[in-house]
Amino acid sequence: MCVFCQLEDHVKLMENEHFFMIRDQRPVSRGHSLIISRRHVENFFELSESEVICLHQLCQEAKAMLDDKYCPSGYNLAINHGRSAGQTVFHFHLHLIPRYG
Repeated sequence: MCVFCQLEDHVKLMENEHFFMIRDQRPVSRGHSLIISRRHVENFFELSESEVICLHQLCQEAKAMLDDKYCPSGYNLAINHGRSAGQTVFHFHLHLIPRYG
């Protein structure tokens, strides 16, 4: 069973119709979060147009929350597609990584 499909509601920091956000279990920086699709699809290219719109909306809301809480100087947005690209959980997720310095 997929680890993202089994997540409980209390770990979700924010959500919308198609996505939810959690803290990364192995963060590379303060505030490192994952935005995960509710629908079990493996990668970005399987998302529908309406899902991509909701992904963008939740990214904007998440950035605002992280800006307020951590005041980063930049961000990395990362999507790994396929094993050779570093994907280890085959359920779509976007890494939202605040950067400092």
